[in-house]
Amino acid sequence: MCNTNPAITTYHGTVVLNIPITALIGGHEAEIRAAAAQGLSPHDSGNNDNPDITLTVSVPEGVTLGTSPTKSTSSMIAYTSFSPNAERTQVTANIQLRDLNWRQLLDIYDAEKANPDQHTIKVQVPYAVGTTDPAEATQLASEQVTVTGTFNFFASSTTPAQVFNFDTKTLALAQSPTDCFASAPKRTTRWVDEEDGHDLQPPKTGPNFFQAAGIPDYEFSTQELSADGLTGIYKYKKVFGSLPVNGDDPTIDTDFKVGLEGNTPTQAEKIYAESKDSLLTIENVVHLNDLRGGRIAKLLEKYDETPNAFDDIALKNAHLGFTTQITLPEQLKFSDPSAISVTGIPQGFSAKTVAVNGQTATVTVDFDNPDQITTIAALKDAMSALDGEAVITIQKIAFTESATADTDYQIDHLTQGVISVDVEKQLGVIVRPGTPSPACPPTMDDYDAVKPAEPRPVAGTVFDPPTPACPPTDTPFSAGWTLPMTGPSAGWDEAPLMKHPLKFTTSEAHPDVTRLSIKPGPTPTPTPTPTPTPTTVTPSVPPTPATQLAKTGALTGDVLVLAAVTGAIGAAAMRRKRS
Repeated sequence: MCNTNPAITTYHGTVVLNIPITALIGGHEAEIRAAAAQGLSPHDSGNNDNPDITLTVSVPEGVTLGTSPTKSTSSMIAYTSFSPNAERTQVTANIQLRDLNWRQLLDIYDAEKANPDQHTIKVQVPYAVGTTDPAEATQLASEQVTVTGTFNFFASSTTPAQVFNFDTKTLALAQSPTDCFASAPKRTTRWVDEEDGHDLQPPKTGPNFFQAAGIPDYEFSTQELSADGLTGIYKYKKVFGSLPVNGDDPTIDTDFKVGLEGNTPTQAEKIYAESKDSLLTIENVVHLNDLRGGRIAKLLEKYDETPNAFDDIALKNAHLGFTTQITLPEQLKFSDPSAISVTGIPQGFSAKTVAVNGQTATVTVDFDNPDQITTIAALKDAMSALDGEAVITIQKIAFTESATADTDYQIDHLTQGVISVDVEKQLGVIVRPGTPSPACPPTMDDYDAVKPAEPRPVAGTVFDPPTPACPPTDTPFSAGWTLPMTGPSAGWDEAPLMKHPLKFTTSEAHPDVTRLSIKPGPTPTPTPTPTPTPTTVTPSVPPTPATQLAKTGALTGDVLVLAAVTGAIGAAAMRRKRS
């Protein structure tokens, strides 16, 4: 039978087993006669728990079996019971012989052999299946119903049964189940982003609308049906659409200062080192409120404007702080790796890393209790503590033997803020109750006292019409129609927990490069050579030690100059290079 809107094909069938009892056990007549000759009985009197004959009907997954009536015209049969499985795809008829001994049963058997078709066991097993999918209907046409059986021969009530299996029989499950879709109109289903309307997956066309789809990073929002009823549009919104995209913002300004010979570090225009034994002190001042700029500032602004929009968002694994790295050239060294310190860290934060590794010093500051940051409100509270100035001080930076005059040596320093957190949102669901088929069942002929099986409900869509009111009927009905799960989780088998790694970084807006330059000392004016006389030769004056040092570039007696961003050799004005 067919429904039209939505298009549902429903197939009802009945497996009829009408088998002479003598045919069922005739293949084992010799065993029965031997037991009868010995005066044996298959049962204890009144105790017939184990079936003597079983007939099992199995159908594919998705097909359901109904109530199975049975009728016996054989005097050998006492009764028949049924045991269906939980999925209603298999049912077994348990046939019990009368509580007689084998001699008595054999006498009945011999009498019924004369007219076997009048002495049968009749079992009827109704089944039903429905689908809205033409591909599934095509598959149904190739499926089969399977019938198996056993004869459990108990020679006596105290001996184990000999189990004899009957031949397996198969029947076609359905005939022409695809006909219902031949005349159905074509309906188009789309899944789109509600913000800009672009398709989140390719549209599909078929006799019915397709279901909502579970789309990563999106949640179902609403639906729209075209005026002609032939185009259904599912609309989605980004689960974390209120969150800025991950990225970097150049919002940090640091003050990089240098001091010499124990003097307070400053941002001076010129700094001179008198010899290679001079020691430098570096201070890097981080303005902590710079870490709260850029994307994180936009996020907190959105939270202040619409805090309720963030109610369903949970945070985990939070990190917020900064990392500073200062890298020296090979001509400089950290002569005392322990001479590094950090001050000005706000309460609730601490320096997780303060270390020197080769030519690089690294300081990392992070939040002490990340487990406390579970909401945007908690993140905002933690961020508000990032205020004031954190100062990284490195002392006892020395020159190495490889330092030479007339060369600039670059000191690199970089500070980067990091706000990273795993964001989670549990999507909600709205489950509507199932409804009967949207078309009334047709009137059909008497089904030989077999009550039709009830097919499993098929999944309708939010675009399908409401069900009509149908009068009560005992005739076969089409597959029940169940509205799908709606709400944000529409399209998912289970309500998903959406996750998103959030990472905002802040970098230096105007990174500085500091260079160390070695200035040779002044070269003295050479003493003029006297004009030679014919009788006296005056030798030229040998060069002074200062001149020799200038030629060789030795450090003794020279002046070391530290300047910011300069390519000049010698003393240079200190200035900041802005990118």
